Amino acid sequence: MLMMGLRWLTCVTILWVIYHRQLRLEFSKVRPRLGWVALMGGAGMAGFTAFFLLAAQYTTAVNLGITQSSIPALVMLISLVLFGIRISRLQLAGLALSLVGVVVLVSGGQLEVLRAMQFNLGDILMLVACLCYGGYTAGLGRRIAMPAVLMLSFFAVPATLVLGVLVAVEYWQGALVLPSVKGLAYVGYSAIFPSMLAQIFFMRGVEIAGANRAGLYVNLVPVFSAFMAVLFLAETLYIYHGISLAMVLGGIYLADRHKSQLR
Repeated sequence: MLMMGLRWLTCVTILWVIYHRQLRLEFSKVRPRLGWVALMGGAGMAGFTAFFLLAAQYTTAVNLGITQSSIPALVMLISLVLFGIRISRLQLAGLALSLVGVVVLVSGGQLEVLRAMQFNLGDILMLVACLCYGGYTAGLGRRIAMPAVLMLSFFAVPATLVLGVLVAVEYWQGALVLPSVKGLAYVGYSAIFPSMLAQIFFMRGVEIAGANRAGLYVNLVPVFSAFMAVLFLAETLYIYHGISLAMVLGGIYLADRHKSQLR
């Protein structure tokens, strides 16, 4: 929790130092929707991180990966219930293909791994994490009209506050581990790349493509993780990696086909 708290504190500090003038000007747009901003940052961003970390203490990486692949489906369901955005057959087909691709990846293409799966408290916590991020993604479809970097600057405030409380809990439990110089470098990297740049690109992607289509791209995260492990950690590349990538990309392609049919 300390690493995640420092990550968002660093992110919000950088953003507000650079954009404080623009943020003051845009605050008039945010004031009427402070509750929405608090939910997006506190529950969507910080909530996903917190529940993901808690879930990892109780369940396996396979369960985490498969449960996380439910995010696109949750985005579509939330968008349908809250905003009336219908789900086409092509989107459902793309969702199913993408989900199978993630299952192939995290199971290593072995049916025995899936049969040995056991669900526990960690899986429930991970499902809550997915609900947080699914709601965040769907909520971006109703974002305030302003550049993504400024919107992220406002979201980062409640995210930092929520994680600050969780850091205090971690300290109270005696589980706090202070970062070394190397740990601080990790914090700097995670603040700039996963927190700042990735979120800005994701917000812009949702704005252009829509929440349902953008949600499917979440399933590329475990695929990219696997290929980065091969590239940077010298892990072995197997055939199932390629099969998984083809399925996830195929699911995204089907969702894009739905969009092209509407034009």
